[in-house]
Amino acid sequence: MRRTAIVPAIVLGLSSFASAAPAQATGGVPGLDTCGQFSDVQICSGEVTSWDGSPLDVDLTLPKPGVGDRHPLIVMLHGFGNNKHEWESTTDEGDNADKWRWNNHWFAEHGFYVLTYTARGFLDLGRDSKRTDQPDTPAGHSPCSLPPDEPGSYCQPFGTIHLKSRDYEIKDTQWLAAEVAKAFPDVDTNAVAVTGGSYGGGESWMQASQPVWDAFSATHAELPVLHLQVAVPKYPWTDLGYSLAPNGHKGPFDGTIYSSSSGNPTSDTGDGNPVGVIKDSYATGFFFQGLAQGFFETTPENLPGWFNDAVVVGDPYDAGSAGTDRPVYIKELRRGLTELRGAFYQDEFWAPQVAKREVAIFSVSGWTDDLFPPVEAFRQFKYLKSLDRLWPVEVAVADVGHPRAQNPAFEWHPLNDRAWGFLKEQIHGSHRQQTTVLTMPTICPPAGDETGPVQHLTGRTPEELASGTLTVQYATPGRLRNTKATPTEDPDNLQTDPVTGFLAGAPGCRASVAPRLVDETARYTAYSAPLDRPRVYIGLGEVHLAYTLIGANTATLLARVWDVAPDGTAFLMTRGAYRIDGNLGPPPAGFDSLPSGMLDLPLFGNHWMLAAGHKVRLDLTQVDFPTFLPGNSMDALIAFPSADLVLPTREATTLTFPGA
Repeated sequence: MRRTAIVPAIVLGLSSFASAAPAQATGGVPGLDTCGQFSDVQICSGEVTSWDGSPLDVDLTLPKPGVGDRHPLIVMLHGFGNNKHEWESTTDEGDNADKWRWNNHWFAEHGFYVLTYTARGFLDLGRDSKRTDQPDTPAGHSPCSLPPDEPGSYCQPFGTIHLKSRDYEIKDTQWLAAEVAKAFPDVDTNAVAVTGGSYGGGESWMQASQPVWDAFSATHAELPVLHLQVAVPKYPWTDLGYSLAPNGHKGPFDGTIYSSSSGNPTSDTGDGNPVGVIKDSYATGFFFQGLAQGFFETTPENLPGWFNDAVVVGDPYDAGSAGTDRPVYIKELRRGLTELRGAFYQDEFWAPQVAKREVAIFSVSGWTDDLFPPVEAFRQFKYLKSLDRLWPVEVAVADVGHPRAQNPAFEWHPLNDRAWGFLKEQIHGSHRQQTTVLTMPTICPPAGDETGPVQHLTGRTPEELASGTLTVQYATPGRLRNTKATPTEDPDNLQTDPVTGFLAGAPGCRASVAPRLVDETARYTAYSAPLDRPRVYIGLGEVHLAYTLIGANTATLLARVWDVAPDGTAFLMTRGAYRIDGNLGPPPAGFDSLPSGMLDLPLFGNHWMLAAGHKVRLDLTQVDFPTFLPGNSMDALIAFPSADLVLPTREATTLTFPGA
């Protein structure tokens, strides 16, 4: 069974292919002046001028003849560092996983116009060299062939990456879609859908907050108004601030770990919780991938400044931040990654939908996706259901998405089938209905014979996927120091990193190489007693801890949870992060007057079968690098008398196990 990983282009690598498409004039969208037949569908390509004059490299796949007189339009948005070819294929099967029956060919066969384009700031380097099913449509010109200060350059603003800003990329999609509808009168302007993965998934959620695409009505009356009916985000974010830097704090919105966020959905500044722990390998990889293709926005928002201030300089960000400029910078970053780029913060657009028409949303997340884990969909699901319990929003979670996900075909096929059924039901008029959260398990390691249907489970809410709990009480005390100077002291840091592990060829099922460390102040490791019966861990889970922080007033606490077989083999089930920063409370009983508190560290979650006889191992550490950016407080010491791990289970019982 073929398995693929969904990663940015910096990990995969893309190569160029020359176009062999025959040319003919279309007389349609200005700039789409080259059309060709690819397999049995027609695709028109060219550079189309966007709303602010930026040339965008566009492909438009036409619906197959004979499939209706009025045609829906779907926009398919690519991931960071990729291009318009990502969702294109010459077959319905695509890559046999994520793109299986979810590509331009599939939708054109079913009567859709399919708009794919390369987002501003990125290069169209041709089809993915790993995907021979993609059509060789012509690649557009490089928008960043010259530095912005050289004569003849049109990189600024055309080659500028705005990171899916509400003020730029969101407008690009709506402009191009309106241009298509203007050029082709048989486009049904009341039947529009949007979908995308990762970078495109974050935008898909943002677009769903705007059911009527009429931003250009006042200035361009010739452009038709479009009505978005359905959005299908895949492995997306809804709070870009939290997804890149999880703080681990319960959501101010409803006080649960299933809504953990940077701030409250009604906040225009992203305030509410501390700045989190930056996912360093991903953040750094994305930043340099962006620099390799384009230029990040520097005004009015200074995106390189955000990276330098948050990633290069590091903490403290909130409590204890020194100087006068830095807190202002952090405020700009907070607002930029939430209000301007996070669907969770579009309350001014979500609330009015309740009294009118609500965009139908089918969101797919990955249990084993360390970049955009399921809380990114869960928080938005819960928020929309708080506005209307019948909002047509459905969430599906499986072993898919960015690394460490395995992306098996036997899970992607039913996910795409379900998404297609949802889209068909809603495309000609989204409507309120009861919806669920669906989950499929992580099979680790895969047995190799998963050819039939994989059992899926559903719940009315993310929490209701589980009916009971498994609590492990680790009685061993711990003292954790900051090992920033020697991060390789723990070999599991590198082994479990989603990016470096993938580059090294590590399988999605990450096995531990360091059951214990020589110096246990670098990492707390504790085991449960063997389970006396199998349990199905399903949901997020959390670590409860009473702690004292010595030598600092800010620190990070990171967790990894392992399934340990009787032979000692340990597979990583989930991980989590928590920022101690400005949230110190009164010391718990038995602690002195040093900065102390109680914390609940939420985990990324999973749907995992724990077998009888297996143990559950808990790791706690201040440094899990390169996955997370280490804290700067070198003298920080976190001390705690014990730790409780609480995992939600499908079984309707409450079990408590001691540490071994």
